[in-house]
Amino acid sequence: MRKLITIVCLLGCSLSAHSQLAIGDTAPDIRLPDSLGKWTLLSEVKSKLILLDFWAAWCYPCVKSMPDVLKLYQNYHNQGLEIYAVSLDKGYYNWVAECRKQKLPFILVNEAYGFNGKSCKDYKIESIPNKLLIKDGKIIGANMSLYDMEKLIRKELGLAP
Repeated sequence: MRKLITIVCLLGCSLSAHSQLAIGDTAPDIRLPDSLGKWTLLSEVKSKLILLDFWAAWCYPCVKSMPDVLKLYQNYHNQGLEIYAVSLDKGYYNWVAECRKQKLPFILVNEAYGFNGKSCKDYKIESIPNKLLIKDGKIIGANMSLYDMEKLIRKELGLAP
């Protein structure tokens, strides 16, 4: 029985890992409201690189990684990195409170339908935190640690390794 459970878990993990959009795929547009109700389109973000971050205020690993995401923004925003953070929070006030608490200066939008929302379906997001790197409308990084993501950011921005 234990062997069967292990096989099912491995199969499930491998299926979800392959279902997400891949490197080289076109990044679907996202149109979501920010905390003030202003609709912000991903396609209107003018930047050399966009770090697309799917997260939620109720997700402990997401909140725990946010200071490192903020550090990426602070280190590379002036060189051409923008962060477009898609919250999957259904609780608007919890999301806004977490953004204020962490003093997040980048683009913050909310997918109030969570994993059932259009952006998650378009990007095939099944778990969070989930980060993708976009350049010229194409996905150039996915399923990476923040350390590896930073290395790719530095490379794409033409900065020394």
